[in-house]
Amino acid sequence: MSDPLIQKEYLSDANRPSVLKTVASYIIVTEFCERLAYYGFAGSLVLFFETKMNLSNEDSVNQFYLWNGFVYVTPLLGGYIADTYLGRYKTILIFSVAYLVGLCLFVFGAIPGAIQAAVVFSAMYIIALAAGGIKPNVSTMGADQFDIRYKQDEKEAGQFFSYFYWSINLGALGAYTLVAYICQYGLPGLGGEPWGFFVGYLIPTVMMAIGIAIFIYGSPRYKKNPPHGSMISIASGILYEGWTRPALPSSSHWLDKSSREFGGSFATEDVEGMKYMMKLVPYLGVMIPFWGIYGQTKTAFQIQGCQMNLYVGDFQLPVSAMNIFNNVTILCLVPFFDQVLYPYLKKTRGIVPSMLTKIGVGFILAVSAMVVAGLVEMYRLKEAPEAADYSSHSARDNISPCRDIYNYNPHKYQAWYDGDEDDKPTNCHTNCHTIVNGTLSLDCIECDDIPQMSDVSIFWQIPQFVLIGVAEIFASITSLEFFYSQAPSQMRSVSQASNLFTNALGSWLTIPLTLLVNIQSNNEWVASNVDEGHLDWYFFLLAGLMLLAQIIFAYMSAGYQYADPTVLAELSAAVQRSDSKLRGQSADGDYGARKHLIAAQLEGEEQNEDDVIVPLMREERGRM
Repeated sequence: MSDPLIQKEYLSDANRPSVLKTVASYIIVTEFCERLAYYGFAGSLVLFFETKMNLSNEDSVNQFYLWNGFVYVTPLLGGYIADTYLGRYKTILIFSVAYLVGLCLFVFGAIPGAIQAAVVFSAMYIIALAAGGIKPNVSTMGADQFDIRYKQDEKEAGQFFSYFYWSINLGALGAYTLVAYICQYGLPGLGGEPWGFFVGYLIPTVMMAIGIAIFIYGSPRYKKNPPHGSMISIASGILYEGWTRPALPSSSHWLDKSSREFGGSFATEDVEGMKYMMKLVPYLGVMIPFWGIYGQTKTAFQIQGCQMNLYVGDFQLPVSAMNIFNNVTILCLVPFFDQVLYPYLKKTRGIVPSMLTKIGVGFILAVSAMVVAGLVEMYRLKEAPEAADYSSHSARDNISPCRDIYNYNPHKYQAWYDGDEDDKPTNCHTNCHTIVNGTLSLDCIECDDIPQMSDVSIFWQIPQFVLIGVAEIFASITSLEFFYSQAPSQMRSVSQASNLFTNALGSWLTIPLTLLVNIQSNNEWVASNVDEGHLDWYFFLLAGLMLLAQIIFAYMSAGYQYADPTVLAELSAAVQRSDSKLRGQSADGDYGARKHLIAAQLEGEEQNEDDVIVPLMREERGRM
């Protein structure tokens, strides 16, 4: 091939130091610190709402979903700022400092006896905004450090993403064990349970500060590429002109109206790339309920676990710790599938599952996870202890660790009524106002039944967490590969941003759903005391919605024609040739990387590209 864009050559790497060890290692450690901070914060957030802010299960879940949705929307802004104005290094640094400010503010707002809702929620959304500046940029900045014109760098780039992915999971492991335990139960000598969240959230705060220090320490070694323009703004402009400009008789597609060929403002190659994106929109839509189901691992699964037996001998597990089984499943099965199962199927059966087939399997597994969760809940309800209020000594001793006995104590309500207590017990109310000996009669005070732990072990939840983990491997990771591979290179940032946005929509979808199933106050499905609710029905409803999405997905997939990699590569090459100055790309930076990827595609080496890209994309899944 004579075109210089598709010549694959390597520079001599003799005496070239290892970029992975001397540069990228700082970014890997920074990512570990940030992910431990994020999971440590998010993993116990629902529990904080329930125990420290006295929110109901419904309100706790909805507040988490609202916040979590913003966590997955703000990366669009963070990526845009980095690509258009600040570059990745400055964006990561500025947003990391904001992240630390948010964590400090939350810790301040979580001081026992002085919890301030305004401070807590302000801090939460500062963290959501700051995470958005880091999430889309840190892994990409790590990739920027490798010059794949050198063979050593190309090899180390693949290793970088593997180490990067493991750092995420190691951060999650620390968060769901140490941080979750301290938040829920506290530490003797450091205030005990009342100060648990204050002490527990200090760990993410300190880790974030360490991460920033390490990131800054490595600054002199980093390659800091300047902003090169955002493809998202170009894609938005194409859509706007295609929608608003008058139809042209010669136009065969509504997006052609935005092409310069038909009087629009955008290069024909970009418009053609956007057409590929539009083919993917229906598939993005069916990912939304999948992410709604994935979100249950941090909400409804925890609510269920709060009223299960958390003891292992004399040790009481933190309810968030069950997420470990999700992480371990993914870490163990990803290499097993890639190195054992898929090669075995190909070699012995001649079966090579397509990307859409894998996603469909993931959807079915997600349905199965909800069905299993519903069956576990039915069993838990069957074994639930007899309902009882504060007058029952056994009920008081068996209260769910996710609830505060103070809120069910009629004596505390009486003291509050008389002005001797500052905080009103949220689960007590009056039915009369009879005063006896200068105080409200206890006969006038009614308190809800105490949410109690079942004798059913929380380890019964393992199958549903494992099924969600396997579903992620098939649906989440494969969807990242699918949306990446079905778009030309200039549109892949838009494709992945759109895929990431479905995470937010999945979180937000569950808010009206939860409100709907709780519309009858005397028959709530997601009740504050799940023994009085129908959490099993809620899980079965989610299973039904996911099954409906799977049916729609199967119908769409039946006639899907995969994009020809050669055609996509040629389109990308045409973009590179058309107007590099207009697109703001440097010949030695992004241009050089794209040149190699185009060569790999045209020479049939797509697996090499995936070895680098797919691990990177895995970081963008919901476990974030």
